[in-house]
Amino acid sequence: MLNFIRSCQVKRAGPLAVSLAFCLVVAACGPGEEAETSQKDQPVPVEVAIVRAAPEAADVVAYGLVKPDREATLSFKIGGLVKKLNVDTGDKVKKGQLLAELDQREIDAQAINARATADKARRDLARIEPLLPKGFVSVQRAEDARTALAQARANLQQVEFNRSLARIVAPNDGTVLSRHVEKNEIVSAGTPVLTVSQGTQGFILKAGLSDRDVARIGLGNKATITLDAFPDQPITGAVRRIAGESSPQTGTFEVEITLDSVPDGVGSGFIASARITPSTQSGPDYLAIPATAILEGHGSTANVYAYDAETSTVRETRITIGRINGDEILVTKGLSADMKVISAGAPYLRDGASVNIVEDISALTNAREPRS
Repeated sequence: MLNFIRSCQVKRAGPLAVSLAFCLVVAACGPGEEAETSQKDQPVPVEVAIVRAAPEAADVVAYGLVKPDREATLSFKIGGLVKKLNVDTGDKVKKGQLLAELDQREIDAQAINARATADKARRDLARIEPLLPKGFVSVQRAEDARTALAQARANLQQVEFNRSLARIVAPNDGTVLSRHVEKNEIVSAGTPVLTVSQGTQGFILKAGLSDRDVARIGLGNKATITLDAFPDQPITGAVRRIAGESSPQTGTFEVEITLDSVPDGVGSGFIASARITPSTQSGPDYLAIPATAILEGHGSTANVYAYDAETSTVRETRITIGRINGDEILVTKGLSADMKVISAGAPYLRDGASVNIVEDISALTNAREPRS
């Protein structure tokens, strides 16, 4: 019975309770929704970046080593024992200075033998020639004697030439770039002994480029070179040689770039980069934006928020990416120069949202955080 009464009370009070509950819900939700709507209409603080034209993006970038304008790898004409090695890497040398020499005892013996052979052939011919008109010797024997003398003299000349190249002298004033052998080492003919720079014509940059980049540059194209050891001292230069075929080892084409001047202390082997400006521009016109402006990417396309100055709102825009250049994204489609894109604060936006441009959004965020 008690349960039945309670059930009847609930049934009778039902409409009134529902009405009261509805009023309470409306009263509770109304101000919250207005607050939420008001909050959504508040401008979101963001940073913007100006879309800039990037003509330098068409430049060809090469990396390589600085080398003397002229250098030579010196070796002996014959093999033998290294008797003298008078210089080391880094030494300055003068033209005609003796740099290295072989033990010449063996070549001296060969020279003595060749000279003796030539002397004997000369004496034989001198003895035979007076007998030829008298018929005491045949013409063929006289011709053989002349041939033997010519061969002996040629052999002597060859030995003397080889002996002269058993000594290495500096072909020009320069610097020893590297030493490849040691004293008392036995070397074969043609083994590199020393590499020296020739003269003081300056330095060049030797770099390897892909076929795609080589096709865009030409002789005389201007270049700006940056040495890793002197990053704050850019050097001007120009392309002076482009290899006609690629290297079998690397598949790249060697390019030589002259350096107009170099800082004091630069030596062979310094690492450098060169930015070559092609004389004829080809390819798309690139625009540059910060990488932080990218919302999401899909292959070669991505989304950014473009800023509308008239309405202080943003518009989600699809762009086409050319390539990445350091901290910037090079864009080929979707934007125009001098537009503004959101560079910080984009994750908190929606298409059409109102924004407020600030100089430093991180400083604004830190200022709003409660202090402990």
